[in-house]
Amino acid sequence: MWFGHGVQRVVVVCGCLIGCSSATHGPTTATTVTTATTGTTSTTALVTNASRPTRCAEEDNVYVKLSGVGLKGMRIEARQPGYIAQLTRDDSKADFTDCAFDPASNPVYRFAAKKLVLWEDARWLLVGNTYETFWRPDLVDVVVHGQTTSALHLLQLHKKDPTEPSQGRHEFLVLYPPDGYWRAKPLPPKPLPSSVYGTSFMVGPIQDGVRPVVELAKVEFIPERLTFSLVYEDGSHGTMRILEVSEEKVVLDYMHDRALPASQPLAAVRSMFVTPERADAAEVRWRVGVEAAATTQALPAFTRTPASEVAFERSVLPVHNISAPNMWFGRFVQAPTKPQR
Repeated sequence: MWFGHGVQRVVVVCGCLIGCSSATHGPTTATTVTTATTGTTSTTALVTNASRPTRCAEEDNVYVKLSGVGLKGMRIEARQPGYIAQLTRDDSKADFTDCAFDPASNPVYRFAAKKLVLWEDARWLLVGNTYETFWRPDLVDVVVHGQTTSALHLLQLHKKDPTEPSQGRHEFLVLYPPDGYWRAKPLPPKPLPSSVYGTSFMVGPIQDGVRPVVELAKVEFIPERLTFSLVYEDGSHGTMRILEVSEEKVVLDYMHDRALPASQPLAAVRSMFVTPERADAAEVRWRVGVEAAATTQALPAFTRTPASEVAFERSVLPVHNISAPNMWFGRFVQAPTKPQR
């Protein structure tokens, strides 16, 4: 699957768990948008590891699902890793060591390549891209201010920065409409000129399969509210609001218009783990309650737990995608319980 920037990451089938047992267990100037959610917050989500081992650093072998009875919303944050201040260089080159891809599991569909500006103002820029090839044939309409564009594989949202010497902007959020994958990253802290993406995530009615996907029917970007309005193929709707963009983190608020069944995840993480040094996500850290102490476990050993918040992190300095952020999920929203008669 093409994740932009010229690097192809292959998403593999997620079979048994990596750990197959069962258990319960000073930004610079920031942009902040105020929003409100409806429902009951401070609930928990069930976090389930459905990953599988690999020796290839270009496979998305990590698959962790977030589900729960009545779960319909959450806060999502891309946070700088704890070692970010130590970095004087970055490395995002592809690592195909021990990789052997099966062409049959990676279909290729061809398109007329294009790149166009969908919208911009003095502070923000939204760019749409169509690749020459993509792994899905689906075409999703993208609407901005009443203008519809189809067959876009990648949406890139940038924050303009006149001090950035090469392009005058920093990309911080992307969405792949044909499969519903998102990626986010904070603005690069000085002296780094840029930073890279790492872990991806999905929200909405996730469908398990050879590759987990979210079937989108339409994506509308509403610039006045910095919000993506999402229409899914199953008829449900969601909104992704951008609350903060800074050197410290990107903060998003996702709300779904209906509660999904407890067996269907509302969100999921897709990432890569080979070893702690060759990983985009190496550890899982969670709390089971707002006042509870945090628990941290290596990702291969993690199985399942209820959590009021959960993060996918790296504490060991990696050799690949060094500046990629940690991903945090919390402030879960549960649909109000209907009173019994």
